[in-house]
Amino acid sequence: MNAGDMVPELGVIEGYFGKPWRHEDRKRVLAQLRELGYSWFHHAPKADAFLRRRWREPHPPAAFAELADLSAHCRSLDMRFGIGLSPYELYRDYTVAARADFAAKLQALDEIGIDDLAILFDDTRGDVPDLAAREAEIVHAALATTRASRVVMCPTYYSDDRMLDVVFGQRPSGYLDELGRRLDPRVGVYWTGEEICAREIGVGHLARVAESLRRKPTLWDNYPVNDGPQMSRFLHLRGFTGRPSAIGTHLAAHAINPALQPHLSLIPAATFSPSRIPAAIARSSCLPLVHVPRKHWWKRRPLSSETGLTLSTL
Repeated sequence: MNAGDMVPELGVIEGYFGKPWRHEDRKRVLAQLRELGYSWFHHAPKADAFLRRRWREPHPPAAFAELADLSAHCRSLDMRFGIGLSPYELYRDYTVAARADFAAKLQALDEIGIDDLAILFDDTRGDVPDLAAREAEIVHAALATTRASRVVMCPTYYSDDRMLDVVFGQRPSGYLDELGRRLDPRVGVYWTGEEICAREIGVGHLARVAESLRRKPTLWDNYPVNDGPQMSRFLHLRGFTGRPSAIGTHLAAHAINPALQPHLSLIPAATFSPSRIPAAIARSSCLPLVHVPRKHWWKRRPLSSETGLTLSTL
């Protein structure tokens, strides 16, 4: 690491599409991530409908109890715990009734015990002229209501990648600058880079984004995530590349979005903490992308909690 470079606060955003990790797997992996230097966790799996399309409904009692247990587990690890709420297209119909529903949801999340609250507008349509103003209003309502000590948001257009415009509609002109101007400076902003799944993160790019947002972004690093119909056929085991240490001074924090396989996510995650990597894990940073044809999956050794495969056994 060069003089003046720094490692930003490392965290995890469980923000993938697909089947969420099992509760006990999640607890085991978080304990090991804490040992590797990760200090916060945001729970936001896209498959949790009660945090997305059905956000107005309360979590079933069993799911609520698991989240409360997860909060207590993170507290025992001295790890900040947060939940990512996607109030699905609330900005299109922010009526008095909708505001009341939103406040009630935030109060329910407070009961779970959260240190961080993430309001996520990603992966929803955003072709609304005053989108930034609407999103800022919702985030400020959350900031005024929640007991969480830290609030972060994810914009609808969270990357320069034009694929977002193709899928979710043309982004409003000046969207990022308007969002940065309107947002309370206490609010953090997630950003994935020039691409949705960025191959490289550059200092110049981050400096330009920070200028627009009027704050350093929190990097939502879409690696080693492997969700979706294409990426889910691959295991991303290679160590992180294209993230030079120089970007640290341009980030508020750095979160990785893990793979669908909880324990295998530890291999690339460990490459951010070289002083703490066991020799076997250090060697894994040279592993290539692994493609496992679905018809052969049954031949592979079962992973995660079924076999107890962890960092200590690799």
